[in-house]
Amino acid sequence: MDKQTPFNFDTYDLKEELDRLRGKVKKPNIFIAGATGSGKSSVVNHVFGRDLTKVAAGEPVTRGIHQFMSDEISIVLYDSEGYEIGSDRQQAYADEVIGFVERAQTKGAAEQIHLVWYVINASMKRVTPLDRALIKQLNEATSVAVLLTQIDQVDVDELTALRQELMDVVPEEAVFQVSVAAELLNDPELRAHLDWERLVTWSVEQLDHSLQEGLLMEIHAESEAMLKLKRKKANRIISGYVASAGTAAAVPLPFADAIALTPIQVTMSVHLFRYWGVKANDDMLKTLIGSTIIPQIGRALSKTILLNVMKFFPGANAAASVINATVASGITWAIGLAINEVAYRNAMDSSKTIEQLLDSDFGSLFEKFMEQNPVTKKKS
Repeated sequence: MDKQTPFNFDTYDLKEELDRLRGKVKKPNIFIAGATGSGKSSVVNHVFGRDLTKVAAGEPVTRGIHQFMSDEISIVLYDSEGYEIGSDRQQAYADEVIGFVERAQTKGAAEQIHLVWYVINASMKRVTPLDRALIKQLNEATSVAVLLTQIDQVDVDELTALRQELMDVVPEEAVFQVSVAAELLNDPELRAHLDWERLVTWSVEQLDHSLQEGLLMEIHAESEAMLKLKRKKANRIISGYVASAGTAAAVPLPFADAIALTPIQVTMSVHLFRYWGVKANDDMLKTLIGSTIIPQIGRALSKTILLNVMKFFPGANAAASVINATVASGITWAIGLAINEVAYRNAMDSSKTIEQLLDSDFGSLFEKFMEQNPVTKKKS
């Protein structure tokens, strides 16, 4: 952007920017496998907080495998029809699943299966030979998580026996015990025995960094552990905009032209709001940014530039009144972390709206993160 051209938020095309951001998100491909009645749908609905098969259009990719994808969701889900234990369909199901995944792994990265969630109904109290064979073969092709569902229907010894049956086909840390029973989910002591949070953390860490954002955007983060993971991983998003701000100020900007950085910071704000799943239509989101973020950025920039640049950035040229790449990067980093923290606090406790939190917390958070900024090597 020409540094002499003032940024006009009124003409900022938020819809176009949201469409661009949607197009940039790399979507992980997740395959759900397991016998009929194992709880595949319950797993999807719980982890993502909604039935993605109703949000996305389902297209058959083989006789028994459907692909669910949409511009409105940030993952691609592959759902297999399953099989009846003991039926003649068992081997056909195995051949279909293995064949599909192995073919996918020969294609480009965007078409490969990045994760398999293999679901076993623990209340059946056994792992079938087909389960074992399928899990072992799938694990040779990609990352496989085994989910033991309905664990409220078995005792400790039975659950231990199921886990032991899987020890030689998949790493122990890739086996997860879960349930959607309300009596377990709503009791903190009983919930501690469920592995929902560990499943999400494990799944995110199995993915390439470029795919993690897509999964985290779709996760229904209902616990402090999940929200902290989401907050931590947002740093990668912020870092990209920090780099852009540094590039924009590679040739030092006069303080009067600091507004040239605003489009970068506004786009970062939009990106973070979308990442956190802020529920707002395009007009509401634009109003939110225009009435809270931009004024806060302006006040924070003015205060920092006038009073604190030399304190935070000893190398800044105050006499020449310029913002160099270090200052631009540092300001953008602090703004991003402040927005990320506000969104995290809102997700943890929705009693205050995003607008209220931005108004009450953004300024102090911005100053706090300026002092902690890694670019300056300063510590709080």
